[in-house]
Amino acid sequence: MRVAILGVGGLGRTLASELRANRRVTSLLLTDQFGERARVLTGIPGRVSIEAAQLNVENHVALRKALAGADIVVNTTLPRYNLRIMDAALEVGANYLDIASAGSPEPGATPGVFAQLAKADEFKSAGRTALVSMGFDPGISNVMARDAAEPFEAIDAIRIRAGDLVSAGAGFLPLSSREAFLANVLVRPTVWLENELRVREPLSEPENFPFPAPVGTQRTYLIAHEEVETLPRFLGKPIGRVDYKHALHPDVVRALVSLDRLGLLSDFRMIRVGNQMVSFRRALLAAFPEPSALVLPLQGATALTVEVEGTRDGERVVRRGDVTMPQADANRRRSTTAVNYLSAVGAAIGVAMIADLATPGPGVHPPEALDRERVFDEWEARELPMAWSDRRIGR
Repeated sequence: MRVAILGVGGLGRTLASELRANRRVTSLLLTDQFGERARVLTGIPGRVSIEAAQLNVENHVALRKALAGADIVVNTTLPRYNLRIMDAALEVGANYLDIASAGSPEPGATPGVFAQLAKADEFKSAGRTALVSMGFDPGISNVMARDAAEPFEAIDAIRIRAGDLVSAGAGFLPLSSREAFLANVLVRPTVWLENELRVREPLSEPENFPFPAPVGTQRTYLIAHEEVETLPRFLGKPIGRVDYKHALHPDVVRALVSLDRLGLLSDFRMIRVGNQMVSFRRALLAAFPEPSALVLPLQGATALTVEVEGTRDGERVVRRGDVTMPQADANRRRSTTAVNYLSAVGAAIGVAMIADLATPGPGVHPPEALDRERVFDEWEARELPMAWSDRRIGR
């Protein structure tokens, strides 16, 4: 099986390392707009051959040419390119997978994940499969939520919470793509409430959430995320509320909200620095360290919690699943951050499911549509943690 990975920053590079250990993969094509980032990986010896190419995914002719011969195309570039790359994958007869979707471009607009799901008939007609938002969160988080929700007769709430504790300051540093981080926190998030998606203000509804040690209690805020949009549609039972919150340092939240309200974070807001005009947004992002440069000195852990609250066997119960990974463990395994490693694992599991014909079939599917036991078997094969607990609620 030939896999093409588009974008080999921290996540794409980690996924390439993960797939090189996969018996299903015979060759990898790595592409990036900065060709050297892809070429530097071709010299690594191993069973799987690696090719590299410089590619601007906005050039459709070059994109289609590069993907010819691929069995699966994995997009680890920015989510705004998802639809473009899905179309190219269809044209060359390849399956498709991505890590995240784009948020709604404006209030009331269709979220990007729904635009992707709307391509289901095209993929069915072509006999090809697409898995969308198949990383860690979204991705493994969706599968956890569906598994926890399965035995409930009635679901009052699904809560998904993510947080990090790092040596450089809890909740301050984005441990994934800096651009994706900023895009996520500035999109107006939605919550599922009373049978519809409702829009909220960015970084609103703060909550102190108790993550497992060593992350501990962190201040979390609403952030736009795909689980909120797809879980109510695909779980097949009524759900009172679904929301996603991420832990961030309150100072960062106040700064980003203020800068956004001042219009400084628009893609088109330029400032003069010396004799050059530069984007204020890009200058701000440059102030955050590149996550891949943080690997060696980084301490702490990344945590994800999924809670399902409702009625099960006539009792009020909260079913909780926790994944906690030390940064040092991710560094030892793949020389990366825990966020990048766990996201790469989620994508690698998705690739395996497509390769083994273990998806619901041709079409476009979210992670919660996958066979939960197969996903968890792949997870456990990597000796990764996942702890479950129940808590009864008094009437």
